[in-house]
Amino acid sequence: MAAIQKIIDINKRELEANVSDSASWHADYRDTSYIYVGYLPLELEEKDIVAIFSQYGNPTHINLVRDRETGKSRGFCYLKYEDVRSCVLAIDNFNGVQLLNKRIKVDHVYYKLREGQNEDDFLVHYDTVKEIEPENDIKLLEYKDTNNVEDADDEFKDPMEAYIAERKQTEKKRERHRHRDRSKHSYRKINEDTHRKHEDRQENRKRSRSPSPH
Repeated sequence: MAAIQKIIDINKRELEANVSDSASWHADYRDTSYIYVGYLPLELEEKDIVAIFSQYGNPTHINLVRDRETGKSRGFCYLKYEDVRSCVLAIDNFNGVQLLNKRIKVDHVYYKLREGQNEDDFLVHYDTVKEIEPENDIKLLEYKDTNNVEDADDEFKDPMEAYIAERKQTEKKRERHRHRDRSKHSYRKINEDTHRKHEDRQENRKRSRSPSPH
């Protein structure tokens, strides 16, 4: 929470002092297009995060760090934008907002690939990304006193709840369709087997009725 509030306080001071872009703390990271996103809800997938952060630019790469054994999200990722200016917008607008039950941290980062990793392994595939409906967009929420967590939680709504619920509902529908398709296939196969057995029995009866040659 302290790290989230620190970024908010810096941005607030710069805004009040009318600091220029070239003198802003963001300028220290002008040569990196990566941002760090922490405290993410564990149920979010890469496509969800890209859909959210594409509101401020075009994400090109995302590395959602996962547990090596379970493959489950560890709640943080490194996201790269096509334009470094999108990093500034994402940090200024998303740091401190609440996604589902988590208040996320968004900050600049000098991201370094681990040994054996290739940046192309983390390319964003937009054919899997669904656009967020306007009514479910993440809005910049005023960040209250973080020392009083209970009061702060009351100030935040849950802007992603409808989106996640809709995605889960869609996945359930797809699973039902797959189940019906499998059932239809099994039903056709049973009918074909039954029909074939019936024809075999008919053929056997004909043979048994035919007079045997002497």
